[in-house]
Amino acid sequence: MPIVPVRAAIYLRVSLDLTGEGLAVERQREDCIGIAESRGWTVVEVYTDNSISAFSKVKSRPAYDQMVEDYRAGRFNALVTWDLDRLTRQPRQLEDWIDAAESQGLRLVTANGEADLQTDGGRMYARIKAAVARAEMERKGARQSRAQRQRAEKGRPPRGVRATGYTLDGEIILPEAEAVREVFHAFANGSSLRAIAAALSGVEPVIREVGDRTKVQDLPKSVPPLPSRSGRAWNPTSVITMLRNPRYAGWSMLDGEIVRDTTGKPIRGQWDPIVSDSIWLEVQHRLDDPARKSNRAGTERRHLGSGLYLCGTCEARVRAHNDRYRCAGHIMRSRAQIDGMVLEYVRGRLAKSDLADLLVHQDDERLASIADQLQTQRDRIKRARTDYKNELIDGALFAEIKSEAEDQIARLDTERVTLTAGTAASAILLAPSPVDAFDDADLAARRAVIDLLCEVRLFSAPRGRKPLDPKSVRITPK
Repeated sequence: MPIVPVRAAIYLRVSLDLTGEGLAVERQREDCIGIAESRGWTVVEVYTDNSISAFSKVKSRPAYDQMVEDYRAGRFNALVTWDLDRLTRQPRQLEDWIDAAESQGLRLVTANGEADLQTDGGRMYARIKAAVARAEMERKGARQSRAQRQRAEKGRPPRGVRATGYTLDGEIILPEAEAVREVFHAFANGSSLRAIAAALSGVEPVIREVGDRTKVQDLPKSVPPLPSRSGRAWNPTSVITMLRNPRYAGWSMLDGEIVRDTTGKPIRGQWDPIVSDSIWLEVQHRLDDPARKSNRAGTERRHLGSGLYLCGTCEARVRAHNDRYRCAGHIMRSRAQIDGMVLEYVRGRLAKSDLADLLVHQDDERLASIADQLQTQRDRIKRARTDYKNELIDGALFAEIKSEAEDQIARLDTERVTLTAGTAASAILLAPSPVDAFDDADLAARRAVIDLLCEVRLFSAPRGRKPLDPKSVRITPK
């Protein structure tokens, strides 16, 4: 019977490469190649996963996955790794390699000589070692989770991946923090997630030709380009992750949730916030708003009054239709004429000296009280749901408790929005020249200022008259 040549693969892995120099995997490589050469095996491939953990079964290990595919394709019939826990910490994955050794003759050895799956003793040792390693990793994970919770309960910065704008110790990185602050303000002003991601990525505005007109994507001018932590372009999901992070408002967090003390009060972090409570709450309200997520109201606005001006006949919000504003069956008005009149009114209002009266006087104490009451009502629903599942209360009582709590949540949410409304637009009102700041602002910020200052209602105009009839536009100060 002809001798089947041994084609060996080598698998190298280290969980964390602190220096990025790959020295640990290089040491593994030298030892594994020495084992293969001592047995007269031909090394056909070396697979390397540097700085990747094998503890999580859902975490991708590209080189490992490729090695599995290559083995199934018959590229090699021997495998050398420095230690079994370098190959896998998952007992199920280990059993797959044991099956391959038993049923298909795969030679699998470790460079430290502790395991040879060709023997029953080696297989027994491998299973015991894998079980011990798995248990130790689980204990380590529990210790780390408890330590993270303890840090969070004391208001200390979490360990691990740092948040954009902060060092791992909670110190502010000024250029990043300024970008984060502008992201919050831009979204609160009405900019879309897509436009913010494009601005952060430093892309040029998208220019589209529609008929005989040119449309340019309106990006928030205040948001500077900022390299992402991953090195890839920003996307709406990564922007949402930033906007949802309570750390930026100075609240301690764990697993994306605000950490609370035994009384249910949010714990303040031992670091300086980048945005105010009111801006963070306003952003959460907009993210949670079902209308924003719908196709009708959640799309990016490209015109000053679309979805903002009201139809004087039915009070519906008008939409842009070619070069006009339209409410089906009621009005069809020239966009340029209407916008010109509104802009003239807003510039006149911004030029007055009493702008300070328009600014929201933030009541942080009341906002904190509202946040506590909202959490109380949410906890009430959660407890009632648990009691219902445990058959301590019936469905009718659960529905009653839930309805009462939701009514309270709606009332508190309305008050919270009233207290925080307009805070994003206040940057323009506080500028040395509010008129110039308004003219230099992006579309979303100008819309926010208009919404803060007035309501605009459009009425039908006499046919055949091209000049704008001022009586057909009603601008009501707020």
